[in-house]
Amino acid sequence: MHQIQNNQGQFSGINELTEYIMETCANHFKEKRALAFALIVYDFEDPQVMEILQNQKYFDALDYISGNKLTVFYIHSQYLDYQSKVATESNLMHIELGVQKINGPVNASPKFIAENLINKKNLPSPSVLFFTVSENVITNFTIAQLRHQEVEKGFIELKVIIKKGVESLSKVQEDYHENKPEIFNLIKDSIEASEFWKNGAIGFNKLMKIKSFLTFWKI
Repeated sequence: MHQIQNNQGQFSGINELTEYIMETCANHFKEKRALAFALIVYDFEDPQVMEILQNQKYFDALDYISGNKLTVFYIHSQYLDYQSKVATESNLMHIELGVQKINGPVNASPKFIAENLINKKNLPSPSVLFFTVSENVITNFTIAQLRHQEVEKGFIELKVIIKKGVESLSKVQEDYHENKPEIFNLIKDSIEASEFWKNGAIGFNKLMKIKSFLTFWKI
């Protein structure tokens, strides 16, 4: 688990955040601390994810699972609070000085950052973005959506998804660590298979509910 934040919590904008993520990916791959990467994606409307990350026991479990195969990026609520404070103070200053503000408040939500990283809008939130990097560019990515709203169930779902990604990477022998397309395919196949079964389970549960409803009215 790797927090996107420097010691002072001072990242001025999305470009600096993106550069930090790319540099960290390059360093972790070079130092053999990760073969691939993930970002926990959530918007301000998903408080259960923040609660999961703030729970030390949950966090320690996720950190242990990710190990040295997968670097999982996350944004701590303290940094989001910092960005909110900066935006508020900036607005107040412009109001007091009577100066028209040109730029709006900084949107530092993980969802916004993820969408800019892969140049894709309307990512599902919450979710986990898995990706590989080559020469400071994201070359491939896949997305696993998180569906549970309750904190406990949400943690279990997040744990299972990260574990599946790590297990797929554990199959890669050291001599093949540079084969990034093949490494990504292992993650992609594992995550998409998981999504297929989750969607199938959701569809089955909905079908059973409809069946029970119809049965009830037949009595």
